[in-house]
Order: sequence, then C-alpha cells, then structure tokens
Amino acid sequence: MFGEYTDAQWAALAFVYLGIALVLALVVRRYVPILARLYLPASVIAGFLILLLGPQVLGLSGWSPIPVQVTDVMARLPGLMINVVFAGIMIGKALPSVKQIWSDAAPHVILGSVFSFGQFALGAFAVVFILTPLFGVPDVAGSILELSFAGGHGTIAGMGGLLTEAGAPEMIDVGLGLATISMITGVVGGSILVNYAVRSPRITTARDRPAHGSDAGRLQEVRPNEGDQAGEVGLGSISRSFGAIAVSIAIAIVILNLLRLIAHAFGSDLFDRFPLFPFTVIGGFVVQLVLTVTKREYLVERRTVNDITGLALDILIAAAIGTMSLAALGSNIPALTILTVIAFAWSVVGMLWLGPRIHRRDWFEHAIADYGQSQGNVATGFVLADMADPDRTTSAARSYGYKQLIYEPFLGGGILTAFSIPVILQIGSLWFGIVSLVVTILLIAWGVLRRRGDPAR
Repeated sequence: MFGEYTDAQWAALAFVYLGIALVLALVVRRYVPILARLYLPASVIAGFLILLLGPQVLGLSGWSPIPVQVTDVMARLPGLMINVVFAGIMIGKALPSVKQIWSDAAPHVILGSVFSFGQFALGAFAVVFILTPLFGVPDVAGSILELSFAGGHGTIAGMGGLLTEAGAPEMIDVGLGLATISMITGVVGGSILVNYAVRSPRITTARDRPAHGSDAGRLQEVRPNEGDQAGEVGLGSISRSFGAIAVSIAIAIVILNLLRLIAHAFGSDLFDRFPLFPFTVIGGFVVQLVLTVTKREYLVERRTVNDITGLALDILIAAAIGTMSLAALGSNIPALTILTVIAFAWSVVGMLWLGPRIHRRDWFEHAIADYGQSQGNVATGFVLADMADPDRTTSAARSYGYKQLIYEPFLGGGILTAFSIPVILQIGSLWFGIVSLVVTILLIAWGVLRRRGDPAR
C-alpha cells in the first residue's frame, strides 16, 4: 500500500496517523458520554485507538491499517516531546516575588512532596518485599510508582533510556500502564472524595458556605504575562513562543553537557544516561527571566505556549499508549494491581488525614488538588479543585498553580525523580525506600509544625 518509503516519509506519516487518531478520539468521546464524564483526555483515547488498530491487536489477524514502521516512529516520539512539554512550564508566566510564591504555595509543595516521597518509599518496599521475590520484578523498579503516578506518561517516556540500560525495559510498559490507570483513579477517586466531602457534616467545602469575598482563587493557574490579550495571537506569536521553547531546550542541552564534562573530570559517568527533560525547566526559567529583566514579557504569550506544549503532550500520550507492549503488561498484571492499590490508598489516606493538618483554611479544596496531581497530572488537580469549588471562592487554584513553579522542577518528573533510578542502581531499592521514608516523615513533621505556627494559614 505504501511502497518504498524513506525514514523521513515514515516519520511524516506517523504524525498523519496521530492527527487522525486524535480527531477520531474526539468523535468517540462525543458519542460515548461516560468517557467525557471521566474526563479522559482525547490523547488517551487516541492512544488506545492506535493500540487496538495497530500491529499488536488488529495486526494479529494478518492486516493492520497502521504499518509497523509507523508505530516504530511513534515509539520514539514520547522521549522527544517530553522536552517540549517541560520547556514550556515556566515560559510566558509572570514571575511574582519569591516571598509571594512561597507564602501561597508552601502547604501545596509540602503535601505534594509528601505524596511523592511516600510513593518512592511504598513503591520501593513493595518491590523489595513482594514484587521481586514473588514475581521477579527487577530491583531498579523501586521508583516506578512515583515515576508513573506523580510523573505520568511523559516521565516514563523520558526515563525509558535509563530503564532499558538498567536491564528493565519491560518496566517502561508497566509504567505507562500505571500512568494510564492513575488518570482514571485520579478523576474517579477524586470525584468520590468530593461527593463524600459535600455530604459529610464533618467537612466544610466551598459549596456549603458563602464566598470569602476574595477573588484570589479565580486564577486557574499562574497568571500569564500582562501582554496576553484576546485576539492578538498570530503567526508572529506562535513563532516567538516556539522559538522561546527551542532556546530553553538548547540551554538545557548546554547544562547537561557541562554536567557531563564535570562528572567526567571526577571519573564519573552519572550524567551520561541522564535524561534531558528535567533541565528544560531550568532553560525555560532562564528564558522567562531574561524576558522579565528586559521588560519583553509581551513577546511570548502564555496561551500560545500552552497550545504548543498541549499539542506536544497530546502527541506524547497518544504515542506512548499506542505503542505500549501488551505482552509486557500481561506478564506484569500482579505488579500493576499491587502498585495501583498502594498508590491509590496512600493518596486517599494522605489527603484525608494530612490535608487538614498541613492546609488550614479551605483545607479540602487545597488538598484535593494535591491528591489529583499525585494520582494523575496537574490538570487533574485543577479539575478536582473546580469540582470542590466551582465558583472559585477560595485561593486553592492560585496556590496550586504557584506550587508548580517549585514542585515540578524537582518531583513528579523533575530532577529528583530523574535521579531516582541512578540512586537505586547505586544503593538498591531497600535503602532508597528507607531514605524516602525518612524524608516523608520529616516533610510531614515540617508541614504540621508550620501550620501550627501559622494559625492564619
């Protein structure tokens, strides 16, 4: 059907298939209402369409509309697209004072870090004491829980090279499976928690009380540059935004290469297999800082950056899910089940028990956002915050948005997440779990003491 195509033509054709799959996913979600009610993104549905129509499922019948050469290209895209997504985290956002960011975001950063390090600890202990001895899961999988639940598809894709070189390539597919499951547990579990809170006489939510009289929470995320005005997006804006992302990635490449040179000077190869994407956040911050200092923020508009990174994320998720190895998933069902139960239980208990002890005012609206991020992604947190506070009468959305400036560069796919696998390779999952548990306990103590010391919070 396709004749003799070059590698470049197969690559171009892969994007054609991805575009068609995303359009078909929108149609499917429109006519299957339960998918919309579950807030499943079109990219997730598109990924399953590619999987079902591709060589692994329909291809078993002897013919598939998606050639294996196309899925081979798609399998390489997530590791590339994650750099675009992370490069855009800081670009186009006005940079408030550090004091303001920390004042609003501290409880979210602490609780989010508790969730992440708790996932590190529980996942590592599960691997050491259950999954490795009973099911042969490799020890390097000790951080897979945080990589997939708090990190998501992009993080797993970005860490794929390290997992493969560590001799555990099957963990990539397990991680992708867990990341997909987390999106469902995040929204479904969060919806149940919101409904429980609304009906519980012991929990007061924004639905049960008048507004505080503040519009501070009406910002869905960190506010965009002042230059963003409706109707002004054009080719120039798109080009500038794309250029800013490209410069951010270039800065990240320079940083990573410098770190490799420094490490080599000390006889270490630590950064040789280290992924690029955590450093693109730093590159994006540098670009935005330069724009701010030179008073040129208006050149890059946040909503245009969102469009570019949103498309990259859609491609990433659709390609990652569409090329998951069903054989690897099928052979790791016990690990998937056990890790899912652990992650879900930890987030629910942590949210209900730690939420009111770390957040004070409007604790549920704030904590449910952190729960959503620990079970899915940043967007899931905003969705659940909107469920709990549909009129945005609290400051939860703004504070949760500021959290991303501090939390994302380090955890949930950031630098500390990326370091987890090299650390496990050095000290093993058992010690990694012990260290993570100690950090989790210290973070809990910090959050509780901080709240008690600031009764107005």
